[in-house]
Amino acid sequence: MSKVSTTPTFATVKYRVVSTLGAGAGSTILLISDKASGGKRYALKVVRKQEPEDEIYVQQALTEFEAAKKLNHPAIAKVYDCRRKKSWFKVRGVELLLEYVDGKTLDEIEAPEMGQLVLIFCQVASALAHMHRRGVYHGDLKPGNIMLSKNGHVKLIDFGTAWVRGQDKNRIQGTPQFIAPESAVEKTVDERTDIYNLGATMYRMFTGRFVQAGIPKPGDDRKLVAPIKLNNRIPAALNELLVACLNIDPAKRPAGMFEINKQLSAVAKQMGLTEVDLRGADEEE
Repeated sequence: MSKVSTTPTFATVKYRVVSTLGAGAGSTILLISDKASGGKRYALKVVRKQEPEDEIYVQQALTEFEAAKKLNHPAIAKVYDCRRKKSWFKVRGVELLLEYVDGKTLDEIEAPEMGQLVLIFCQVASALAHMHRRGVYHGDLKPGNIMLSKNGHVKLIDFGTAWVRGQDKNRIQGTPQFIAPESAVEKTVDERTDIYNLGATMYRMFTGRFVQAGIPKPGDDRKLVAPIKLNNRIPAALNELLVACLNIDPAKRPAGMFEINKQLSAVAKQMGLTEVDLRGADEEE
């Protein structure tokens, strides 16, 4: 007997717009409510191609959907469906039906506790390890792409600049303060670049500073300020992990996200942390 899918699609969701959650380059995110299911909420990403240069945003939305179809992890926000808007047989826009995460991004959380951050990054590393096993690489990990819901759930979001193994890589991807040097020079996006992005993201959250002001270059004689010198509460093992993740040489970074997750879990255990410590980080409005 075949199993009936319960995954929502545009065919099953009859919605009304509740509010605008945000707007960025080329897209608007709406909070919508499903009229047919007692008001269940989703996020709707709306991309419109108004100028030729907007094509990049259309492609990013399609990439996000293709990447999300390969993933199934509790710390990765779901992309349920994709609808192409066409005019004269040309795609003029894209709409993505997304999981709604009621919470804040890491850069919106005021003064998160160290223990909460360690647990958050344990889940982030677990999610990235899952992605890498499926041949998907985030490409733009940063505090703004990690959310913590009000009930303590971690969610990775925004896979528009992800790279799916087998696709052509024809442009530089990432955010200057977090991008790996080889991403900028060689257009590389892989497990080691995600490791650097994660290191730069953790550095920012644990120290309050960016590891770099702009895009670094391979061979730069960078003097990395050890995180523990900026925040003496950082455990020594965590300090060593951050420094390793941020090595300019990709070959000298940790072997993979599984190893990073293992090390972060060991730090959490040493600190006596449990998942319940995640709750409360986003309680205050």
